[in-house]
Amino acid sequence: MSLKWIYKPEPDEEVVDAISTSLGFGTFESKILVLRGIDNYQKAREFFKPKLEDIHNPYLMADMQKAVDRIATAIENGEKILVYGDYDVDGTTAVALMYLYLSKIVEKKYLDFYIPDRNLEGYGISKEGIDYAKENGFSLIVALDCGIKAADKVEYASGRGIDFIICDHHLPGDEIPEAYAVLDPKRKDCRYPYKELSGCGVGFKLCQALNFIYKIPESEMFELTDLLAISIAADIVSMTGENRVLARLGLKTLRKTRKIGLRLLVPDDKISSFDVSNIVFEIAPKINAAGRISHGKASVELMISDNLKQAHQIVDEIMSLNDERRELDMTSTHQALEQIKTSGQEHNFTTVVYHPEWNKGVIGIVASRLTESYYKPTLVFTDGNNGEMVASARSVSDFNVHEALDACSELFLKFGGHQAAAGLSMEKEKFEAFRKKFEQVVSQRIQDYQKEPSIQIDTDIELDELNREFFNFHRKLAPFGPDNMKPVLVLKNQRVTGFVKTMGKENNHLKFYIKHPSGRNIECVGFKLGSYAGDFRNKTFDIAFTVEENHWKGNVTYYLNLKDARFHEN
Repeated sequence: MSLKWIYKPEPDEEVVDAISTSLGFGTFESKILVLRGIDNYQKAREFFKPKLEDIHNPYLMADMQKAVDRIATAIENGEKILVYGDYDVDGTTAVALMYLYLSKIVEKKYLDFYIPDRNLEGYGISKEGIDYAKENGFSLIVALDCGIKAADKVEYASGRGIDFIICDHHLPGDEIPEAYAVLDPKRKDCRYPYKELSGCGVGFKLCQALNFIYKIPESEMFELTDLLAISIAADIVSMTGENRVLARLGLKTLRKTRKIGLRLLVPDDKISSFDVSNIVFEIAPKINAAGRISHGKASVELMISDNLKQAHQIVDEIMSLNDERRELDMTSTHQALEQIKTSGQEHNFTTVVYHPEWNKGVIGIVASRLTESYYKPTLVFTDGNNGEMVASARSVSDFNVHEALDACSELFLKFGGHQAAAGLSMEKEKFEAFRKKFEQVVSQRIQDYQKEPSIQIDTDIELDELNREFFNFHRKLAPFGPDNMKPVLVLKNQRVTGFVKTMGKENNHLKFYIKHPSGRNIECVGFKLGSYAGDFRNKTFDIAFTVEENHWKGNVTYYLNLKDARFHEN
């Protein structure tokens, strides 16, 4: 169809055989392991049996001792502490986690949290938040998932007698804010061994460090890891090393969570089998909806609530906001696609669109959808406050949009993000200059292979290798995420057994079966492939797919999630 298939290089057969012998896996399963860098027994042990001992000492992080000392001093002196965080899933889970931990060691009258209003204050630390802290007697702000580029705001707070502890995971700029402590494993002078923590993960490390003093029972610490798993999955950080350990632990906690709000977000019949994809598609959009459309404070209140009636009210509000978010998303995406066609951008290296009335909360989603449609580094702009414009950026596979934007940063008021996604604000009169410069920068840097959508294939598989042993092995590879994605496999020369059924309101999905050598049927589902139903009915085909689990009434079945297909002319 539309994707370029790129096979991973064939692994060394001797290494595969050695892994097979030492671990007792079949040759095919051992090949999958070696393809993802697990090429010796020690790596396999760490991958399959991650232990809490694999979690690093939090005091290895730069400024950790200073952060702990400052919080301990605040507690001892009866200072008021404000937990401050971004309005997305990572930020709100980080705030909820930190608030819940501190509430075990700080009287509630000395503790509160603050989420900035997306529409009025924008991303990150705001003067309004600092003013709120001053007016309400807070002398210490613990900022989570933001702050690493907020040197001016930290200076403003200092002038008002307020100390900052920053817990961030974004890339620092040239200047580190002069906060009391700055925790960010991506600091050049930070020797913390693992660099890919989420914002909530950095907050959890601070709680771990504090617990050397306050010694909250380990079981209560582990109860916070459900929030950590949500942040790791939703913020799409690397599913390796410490993140993998914490995500596995957090998923176990989430499946039995005692947090009322989280249980109300997930049907009882699903939560016992929840995995990363469930978080990404079912929990994260709902938590995000409050911050995107109304106010992220509701998400934090839901996650920390111990009042069933209050939690029900918040969930009802969040579900309504999520429906509104979907409607705004669809309308804005349609308008953006029309704008691309009429503006002649279809042949550009980049996509840059703007509408003054698009909701700031959905422009990131719109940017992702445009990237899916046109496969180019994309920015979606709308109006911000005080005559400014704000934008969300999304990239294509392996192209560093953060670096490309950094080359244009003299035009920005604020800017930050990751390789795959970023956000910025800018004065309106600089929009055209930015559009031209960004197009020029990307045209000079983007490689040919980054211009067309592709899919990375692990290896071919035979139908008889899709057996119970493989499915059990596949389950052990989880949790999946960046740097540990589900294996993408290819079956060749297949034909449909029986019918091809289209599904969805617009018949844009499809389902069919292929016959296993054992005689059983294997279900295949193709999301957004409904238009190819006729080809599947009438032609022989190769399919690229991932294996998915279905849980129903205690039973587990498997199906193939089609990513792409190649049809043979019969």
